[in-house]
Amino acid sequence: MKLHNVYFSPKGTTKLCADCIADSLDLERSDYDWLTAKEPEKTEIPSEDVLLFSMPIYGGYIPKLCAERTAVLKGSRTPAIITAVYGNRHYDNALIQMKELLEKQGFVVIAAGAFLAEHSIFPAVAAGRPDESDKAAMENFAQTCRGLLAKREQWENREIELPGNPDYDASAFKGVPFKPDGDETCTGCGACVSVCPRGAISRENPRVTDETLCISCGACIRICPEKARDYHGEAYQMAGKGFAEKCAAYRNPETFYII
Repeated sequence: MKLHNVYFSPKGTTKLCADCIADSLDLERSDYDWLTAKEPEKTEIPSEDVLLFSMPIYGGYIPKLCAERTAVLKGSRTPAIITAVYGNRHYDNALIQMKELLEKQGFVVIAAGAFLAEHSIFPAVAAGRPDESDKAAMENFAQTCRGLLAKREQWENREIELPGNPDYDASAFKGVPFKPDGDETCTGCGACVSVCPRGAISRENPRVTDETLCISCGACIRICPEKARDYHGEAYQMAGKGFAEKCAAYRNPETFYII
C-alpha cells in the first residue's frame, strides 16, 4: 500500500498538518505539492493505495483552483482521507465539498479531519496552531485511519457522514477584500512572483498585486525574504481586531470516520 499525499499549503501550515498525519500513517509515500505544481499532472491511484487530501479553508470552502484540480485525480474505489485546515472561525461545508469532489473522481472517503492552524489573513487568530495538542490529535487520527485501511471489508459498502449543508454553493464565497502588497522595503527579487499560484504579481513591479486574480492565500508573504509583503491599511487593521475578538475561543480538532 502506498500513500499519495496531496496538499496545497501557501502559508506552510497545511503541509505541516499533512506531514504529521502522513508520517504517522507510516506508509511508502509520494508527495504532490499543488502550490509549486502550477499544472498538476493527472494521477491515477489504484484501489490498493490511499489518498491523503489536505486543503486550507477559505470562507468555508477549499480554494476554487484546488476544487478544479481534483479533476486530475483518478481513483478506483480508492480509500481517501481528507483534512481541512482552518483558522479558528469554522470549516463550514468544506468537508462535504471535499468528499463530493473526490467521490466524482472514484474515491471513497473513509475518514475526515478538521484541524486548526494560524489564520492566513489575521495571524493573531489561532497563533501557534497547530500546537502540541493538535499534533497529538493528528497522530491519533492517523492511527485510527491505519485501522480502517486494514479492515476494508467493514467499510467497502458504507458512506461516511460529515457535517455541513448538502445544498452548499461554493461559488457564494467571493473572497475577502484584503490583498497583500509590497512596501518600500521590496527589493524586486521576484520570489513572490514565482510562488503566486494565480499569477497575480507582476515581475516588472512586484510591489503591486492584481486584486482580480489574488486569492489572499499568503504564499507571497511567507516567501518574501525582506518581509516586504503583507496586508496593509486601516480597514485591514480594524477588520482584524473585530475578527480576533469574534474568533478568540479555543477550538478543538474534529474527526469523522466511515465506521
